[in-house]
Amino acid sequence: MSISLPFPPFRSHESHSASGRAARVSPRDFQMRFLAQPGVARQLGTLFEYLPDTDFFAKDRESRFIAVSRGTLERIGVRDEEELLGASDESIHPVTVARAIREDDLRVMSTGQPIINKVEALYARTRAKDWFLTTKLPIYDTSGAAVGVMGIVRPYFGAPGSAAYDLQVQRVVAHVHSHYQERIPVEDMARLASISERQLNRRFQEIFRMSVQEFIIRTRIQAASDELLGSDKSVAEIAQDNGFYDQSAFTRQFRIHTGETPLAFRKRRRQAS
Repeated sequence: MSISLPFPPFRSHESHSASGRAARVSPRDFQMRFLAQPGVARQLGTLFEYLPDTDFFAKDRESRFIAVSRGTLERIGVRDEEELLGASDESIHPVTVARAIREDDLRVMSTGQPIINKVEALYARTRAKDWFLTTKLPIYDTSGAAVGVMGIVRPYFGAPGSAAYDLQVQRVVAHVHSHYQERIPVEDMARLASISERQLNRRFQEIFRMSVQEFIIRTRIQAASDELLGSDKSVAEIAQDNGFYDQSAFTRQFRIHTGETPLAFRKRRRQAS
């Protein structure tokens, strides 16, 4: 069975050497010669600026940023790409989150296997409670060695799969985002999703790699992180505003999830900005 292409097959082109003889140019060489023209690759990269809800990034082997799209800059509250070039994820995320990102980078580069649509909580300066889908692929040099990673980050709106389960989980996620400052019993979440607590926790483990209760705490931590940087409220006030029993409970959970205290986080991020 033959397939009719909407365009003719690519044929090798001819170029002329200094002797005037025609030389055959392979399709790949044709492509690389075009991309090697000064500024061309950079211009192609601007296409990502027009993809809705899609942030692009590229990093070197040490996980230092070499390219960042406008969407990424807006998400983390940075005005210009130059502020991030050469910086690592530790300048954006809490220590534990940055460490997990670095581990993913290293795994992609060492195995050559991409990470596709990983659901994770990433720091968002203006959208602290959002979750994202991250896709990463290795960057190779001409010798085939991995020299970095590139990827895209998109808002998480629900995982592919069972539509019924997706709606159930999305209903719970929306409720947590709206009521994270309040007490949220897991049994109430299960009732909202019309499934058992066990089923709900299993589904959250499948999608978010954590239990429902852990998801609630992470949401509170993210919202509190935004307040730490965007306000001059005391740690005790922020703890109360974001659903923690008291300052000590907030500090303990914040250290578990970020690797540092709320005050240390505030000081480090404000010094970096």
